[in-house]
Amino acid sequence: MKKLVIALLFFSVAIGSSQAQSIVKLDPISLAFGQLRAGYEKFSDKNSIYVGASYISRNFFGVKYSGAGVFGQYRWYLSDVDTPKGIFVGPHVGFNYISFNNSFTENFSYSALRLGGIIGYQGTIGTNFTWEVGIGPSYGLTFGSSDSFTNLFGSGIVPVSSFAVGYVLD
Repeated sequence: MKKLVIALLFFSVAIGSSQAQSIVKLDPISLAFGQLRAGYEKFSDKNSIYVGASYISRNFFGVKYSGAGVFGQYRWYLSDVDTPKGIFVGPHVGFNYISFNNSFTENFSYSALRLGGIIGYQGTIGTNFTWEVGIGPSYGLTFGSSDSFTNLFGSGIVPVSSFAVGYVLD
């Protein structure tokens, strides 16, 4: 988990050296569920590219699960205010891998590829901090090592959400 944070910070500093504004983000709600989800958003005029990663490791009622994921979004800001605030829309893509180990049933793992869209709003707190919320549909394709798992969850429409607080680097 520490390596993921260091890698994201290094990535943000390396890319953030140009003239465009950029923000490092963290999802505080995911921390309550044992997941670290962080991202980096880079702006150019009324558009941005938002990339991130997540890591999860939990032991919940005897079921241990862990995994990682990556995601990306291209955002169009629709508001007439200066970025990094306003309403945004855009496509979303994500990939996750999770493995489950428990004493009740078989151990299994699965991967999920999500393609969809998101609409949201990003606001500012002062000049250096941001917050955002967003939601949208995505089509998820799941691939698992257990037929019972893939039959249970399967592929189909699933929601994608975004909640993050951020720090403006520029």
